[in-house]
Amino acid sequence: MSVFLSRPYDEHRYHLALGIEPRSSLTGSRLDAGLEVRWERYPKPVGRWRTWRPGETLTDVLPRIDRHSSGRFARRYDEEVARPMLVRLVDRQRRYVPRRLEIPIPDEATVVGAVGPHLVPDPAWRRSFPVDLFPGAAAPLTSGATVLRGHVVRQVGGVPQPVRWARVRAVTPTGAEIGWAHGDDRGEFVLVLRPARGALTVPVDPMVVELTVSRPDPPPVPPASDPDLARVDPLWDLPLETVVPSRTPATEATLTGRRFIPTFLDRAPLSPAGPLSLRHGRQTSVVLTIA
Repeated sequence: MSVFLSRPYDEHRYHLALGIEPRSSLTGSRLDAGLEVRWERYPKPVGRWRTWRPGETLTDVLPRIDRHSSGRFARRYDEEVARPMLVRLVDRQRRYVPRRLEIPIPDEATVVGAVGPHLVPDPAWRRSFPVDLFPGAAAPLTSGATVLRGHVVRQVGGVPQPVRWARVRAVTPTGAEIGWAHGDDRGEFVLVLRPARGALTVPVDPMVVELTVSRPDPPPVPPASDPDLARVDPLWDLPLETVVPSRTPATEATLTGRRFIPTFLDRAPLSPAGPLSLRHGRQTSVVLTIA
């Protein structure tokens, strides 16, 4: 039945099922080309699914979610979708730390009914999501930024081992939050420090910060039912975060990434112990040893 046009005309309508807008966690701006959004749909176990060429990864063969000229990634209901959609956001140049998301979307009947004869719009926030990505090891940073570059490790048998996908939060001695970082598969993170929100005075130099590091607990192991997964998928143990749709996405932690994963263990680092003193406008490097 034609809804928007008179009866003699044919009508084709396409409804958005999922929209993703990757943004910089530092500036809030839409990220440029080079980023990929892939749908995590593949047969399991991966070792029986296909013959893997040397250097080929699971991300290489996952279905793409197309990027539109607006810079957003989108999929329509007339294309194949799942409810929920499991996606991964990946930057192969390591400028941004990847994220894996489970995104609930409404069924098409709900959307069609909401934009039907009564023209009541289905709210875009239920299907379109701005997602913050955090700087990686090769991130382009502005000059004059106060940056802590770090490596999170654990001592295993007296040998330091990188902690994959750690998260780091920085606060002032009074508890004011001044920075977040996501660690990568090598245990590396880039933490850009900002004045506390609402601060009315210039921070003292050097800046004193206290860190909390969050890590998987216990460390994940490859699933016994899919033993080849860790070999072909560098992101096999990257936490899958369930997104909460929100009318105010700028304050929704599952979208901004400014939160610790609920299943992780959150602790102050063992070394260096205590607060760090960082000079304004400079980059400082540190190795954080955690329990």
